[in-house]
Amino acid sequence: MSNSVNSKPDRPDNAPEDDPSWGGVIVGLMLATAGIGLIYNRYQQFHDLANDPISLTRIELLIYKIAGGNEWVLLAAYGIIALVGIYLIISNIIHLRIKQ
Repeated sequence: MSNSVNSKPDRPDNAPEDDPSWGGVIVGLMLATAGIGLIYNRYQQFHDLANDPISLTRIELLIYKIAGGNEWVLLAAYGIIALVGIYLIISNIIHLRIKQ
């Protein structure tokens, strides 16, 4: 008796959730804009001494403490968010153009 487990269930190769859309482009734009905006905002907070004391959210404070108080790690995390957004923009536009 053969017990074979189907590791890939029957589903089409192009499921509707995998299709590129303009919504994906908009989400990418939002991520890229948020990442770049946060980089600029936090950079200004850390390097402009005339500003009020730095106020970080809980997750930012956690990253900041884990990094040993290095603000560049926090800015790099926002850079990764911006890069993911740019990747989403480019990949969705390329797939939309191929789909036409």
